[in-house]
Amino acid sequence: MEEAKIISIQYHAGLFDKAGHCCLHNEHTGEKIAAVEIRKFLIDHNLGIECSGFVTQILRAHYKETKKVDIVKKFFIISPRHFLRYLISLLRPVENISVRTYADARNSQKIDWSKAQAGDVIIMLDTADHIQVNHIMLIIEKTTDVIRYAHARFWKSEGKYGHGVAQGEIKITSPNSGLLDQEWIELGRKGDENETCQEAKSAKYLAVHRLKF
Repeated sequence: MEEAKIISIQYHAGLFDKAGHCCLHNEHTGEKIAAVEIRKFLIDHNLGIECSGFVTQILRAHYKETKKVDIVKKFFIISPRHFLRYLISLLRPVENISVRTYADARNSQKIDWSKAQAGDVIIMLDTADHIQVNHIMLIIEKTTDVIRYAHARFWKSEGKYGHGVAQGEIKITSPNSGLLDQEWIELGRKGDENETCQEAKSAKYLAVHRLKF
C-alpha cells in the first residue's frame, strides 16, 4: 500500500492524494477513476500479491484467530549465517516467505493427498512455465468428492490484466490414483484449457504439505 501511494503521487496518477488518502478520482482532473484503472495501475507498477504472499496472509489471519499464533514468526526462512538476507527476512518476513520456504521440511511435511484438509497447501516446484517457476495453492475445503482451493495465479490466456486470485476444484474421480489423475476444474475449464492443471503436470515436484506449526 505504501509503495502504491508513493508511485501514485510521484507519477500524478491520482489514486492517492498528497495526504496519503485513497481517492477514486484524479485530483488533477477531477475525473473518476474506475476500478479497472486502479487494477491496471497496480499491475503496470508490479504491485500486488503473488501466490505465496496470498497463502501466507490468509493462513496468518486464520492461525491468529484460531490458535493465537503468528505463523510468520514460526517460519524458518534463512540461516542467520547469511546475515544480510537474514536481516531483510526479519524486516520484511512475508515478502521473503516463498514457495520453497513452505516446502522446506523445517516448516511443513508432505502428506498423502487423500488425507488433505482445509489449511493444507498444494506445492508445485520447478514447473515448465516461463513466468512462474514455483507455485502454491491453499486448500480451503476437502470432502470425499472434491478438493477446493484458492490461489493467486497468472494464466497466459488471460493476458496482462486478466489474472489474479481465483478458486478451483479437484474432483476426486480416482481415489486410489495420484493427484494428477483426478479432474481439475477452474473457471469452468478442464484438461488442456486449464492452465493450473497443465502447470501441475509440468512440475518436477507436486505434493500436498501440512504446516508443522
